[in-house]
Amino acid sequence: MPPKRSASDANGSSKKNTASKSNAKTAAEKSSRRILATAGEGQTGRLIIDLLATDDDYTSKYDELTALVFSEEARSILEEYESVKVILYDPKDDEMLVKSMELVDTCLLISPARKDKAKITRQLLEAAKKAKTVQNLVLLSSAGADYAERDKQPRLREFIDLEVLAMQPKGDPSTGDTGHSPCIIRAGFYAENLLLYTKQAQGEGKLPIPIGENHKFAPLALGDVAQIAAHAITSEGPHGLADDVRGQILVVTGPQLVAGPELAEAASQALGAKMQFEPITEAAAKKILNSSQGAEVDEAEREYLLEYYSLVREGKTNYTSTAAMLAYFGERGQEMSEFFTTYSEEFKPKKRRTTRTKASGGATTRSRG
Repeated sequence: MPPKRSASDANGSSKKNTASKSNAKTAAEKSSRRILATAGEGQTGRLIIDLLATDDDYTSKYDELTALVFSEEARSILEEYESVKVILYDPKDDEMLVKSMELVDTCLLISPARKDKAKITRQLLEAAKKAKTVQNLVLLSSAGADYAERDKQPRLREFIDLEVLAMQPKGDPSTGDTGHSPCIIRAGFYAENLLLYTKQAQGEGKLPIPIGENHKFAPLALGDVAQIAAHAITSEGPHGLADDVRGQILVVTGPQLVAGPELAEAASQALGAKMQFEPITEAAAKKILNSSQGAEVDEAEREYLLEYYSLVREGKTNYTSTAAMLAYFGERGQEMSEFFTTYSEEFKPKKRRTTRTKASGGATTRSRG
């Protein structure tokens, strides 16, 4: 389910991109930067494109914005943005990919939510290397990938392989300008993944998550991910990206480290209704993901989610990382209570209807409808 609000207001109107002077431009000083964002139809990609195309903090910080998509349907959706050029990915047309990369100097590389995402991302990176023009290369990766074990969490671990590929051009003169100014964003567990459990939240007042009561993690609002990515790819410095972005591995999590009961308490306070945490097995979690609740989630993403929960159970997510948010925006990011307030209609338990019936003795009783 896509975020209810755009990234520009997902965390309040106070978040204005003022932290980096090198990233400040007026309309009169419009940047000549040409940006390509991949997986533009995905939840993350579309939110970033919406932010870049509509938010005044960013619209003057590039000259051209192109979105690469993986279906005709996605192309038609993104064509609603007049300032965004949309191109369709063709896995058999390497020449088209290279030519597309030759037209830009900045690439936000988002892996598509599909089983062959590693193969596609490698193909896109190879195209960028052949183009030799993509000076600024920002890869959206995953927090926790560095703690993942290849035999236990392969979907997570493959992000490390992609990070290596993204960093290689920096030390390879044969790739020209490509990759000279890189940045990797390791985004944490998206809080929006909790929307998968709205059926249980509304019907039973429960959040069923496959972790124990004492296992902790720091859910991250998708709006914060979009803000970090937009800031990174529009930042400017003497060598491409701004000096506080170029060469960085930005680990970004939510500001609160929470266990299941604490997550339920935050929901209860925000919703004004009792919400309980329910620890479930991985098998039960798979059943939910394979039901109609997970119908819109690609199989590879289901595997990723289950692997991330396994990291939580192993104690490998017991940290927060808000330095980038503080440095660029002066705040830690969206709190979980704010998240549940934003999505209160989706999570708030539904009141059961009651009807009045007459008991044999004439007294009025209530029966559940």
